[in-house]
Amino acid sequence: MEPEAYFFDFDGVIVDSVEIKAKAFALLFESHGSRIQEKIVSHHLNNGGMTRAQKIKYYFENFVGQKISEIDLANYCEKFSQIVENEVVAAPEIEGARDFLQKVFGTIKCFIVSATPDDELVRIVEKRDLDKYFIEVLGSKHSKTQNLIYLIKKYHLTSFNCKFFGDAINDYNAAKNCFVPFIGIIPDTDSPLYKKAPEMMWSKNFLYGNIGKII
Repeated sequence: MEPEAYFFDFDGVIVDSVEIKAKAFALLFESHGSRIQEKIVSHHLNNGGMTRAQKIKYYFENFVGQKISEIDLANYCEKFSQIVENEVVAAPEIEGARDFLQKVFGTIKCFIVSATPDDELVRIVEKRDLDKYFIEVLGSKHSKTQNLIYLIKKYHLTSFNCKFFGDAINDYNAAKNCFVPFIGIIPDTDSPLYKKAPEMMWSKNFLYGNIGKII
């Protein structure tokens, strides 16, 4: 049976931008020294799917050792956005992603479900000329589980006849919470996601040779 819908995370799944955001977090905390920067980068790479606000607050409380006000948190998030947006627009795509979207365009409903702030995410998708492939582009205003529930209900989808492509444990858990089959897009078995969910189906990219048998 042909799938009713595909849900996609964005960073690391459609666009190869995870390292861009790792460098942005390091730059954001440059004044706190290299040891804290190293902890932050490691945490970021091992905890995909968290929002930047959640991560920044966590880094202040657990690595810097201080509370951060809501005003300062908003300012840090804005600085982060200024650092990454243009770089993500220019980042290379995961191999085969655009061809895959073109192949299913018009026959299978496609959605983005990401932890990037909604407005920023929509701008990036539009600037990359990818918006035509997606019925809705949803970011961090709501959790990934909430966004999946919303989309499944709104478009009268059957959960087990959809698929979620992700690269982080939060993606995997959101799909599991909603009974949506999950496919990891990860470079290899050293991926943090694979170590947490080795039972999952996965592929390195969207080239037919890697993913054709899965979909």
